[in-house]
Amino acid sequence: MITKRTLLPVLLFTALAGIANAQKIAVKKGQKLETITTTKMSMEVMGQNMDNESSLTAAVEVKDVNADSYLFTNIIKRMQIKVSGMGQDVSFDSDKKEDMDGQIGQTLKDHIGTVQEIQVDKQGKVSGLTDTTRKAGGMADMMSMTGDMTKGQPYPMLIQLPAKAVKPGDTWTDSSGTPATMKTVYTYTLKNISADGAVVSYTGTMAKSGTVSQNGMDIQMDMNGTTKGESTYETGSGLLKTSTGTLDMKGTMGIMGQNAPITATISTNIIARKSL
Repeated sequence: MITKRTLLPVLLFTALAGIANAQKIAVKKGQKLETITTTKMSMEVMGQNMDNESSLTAAVEVKDVNADSYLFTNIIKRMQIKVSGMGQDVSFDSDKKEDMDGQIGQTLKDHIGTVQEIQVDKQGKVSGLTDTTRKAGGMADMMSMTGDMTKGQPYPMLIQLPAKAVKPGDTWTDSSGTPATMKTVYTYTLKNISADGAVVSYTGTMAKSGTVSQNGMDIQMDMNGTTKGESTYETGSGLLKTSTGTLDMKGTMGIMGQNAPITATISTNIIARKSL
């Protein structure tokens, strides 16, 4: 016989199970986010130390949703950078006119306020990027190189889920890319799911081995790393709410026949808020 005392736990369990099984990517055209990404990087290159802190404010929008993909746009609104190394300290803030008129501003100005389009498949992987700011040389080459390595990788604004339904405590593994672009293997765990969001933790590895071009030079990159972190996603849509992660990597960069050993630790924090 079912009493009121036993009925409440049953209903609660059923509701939570429904939330867990219903969790999926379900974004809608027109959804908008403001994201603030803060990054701290400590790097050692050939015995020289360099520290970098940056903050990137961007407007993200779901521009289109069709049968096999999503189209996102990303517009950088503000960029703040602090670099310390090799006896120099450099800072930049795109909101300051004097910084935008300086040497760094002249290099970065074409990347602020312009639109990047990101095509994402139904599994939440980046399938293509269109950057209207793509130009040759300097920081533009570095950004384009980063974009090329992003193709095939998980799109950080969306939850990554297996084909089957998951419940709290479930773990699954997913791999993306190749060493020529970037090979990643992630193990995810759904820690918790509620009306406030789905919490997913992860550990993983990355490997990059191949040639990239920058400033007209071919650079041989051989890098390996480990990463870990935790993200919270909106339960109804799968859109990111917050994320923290750390990447430790080491390897070499070969330029003109010389190999430079590199070690780096990169910590990233992302806050995504809905915007009108």
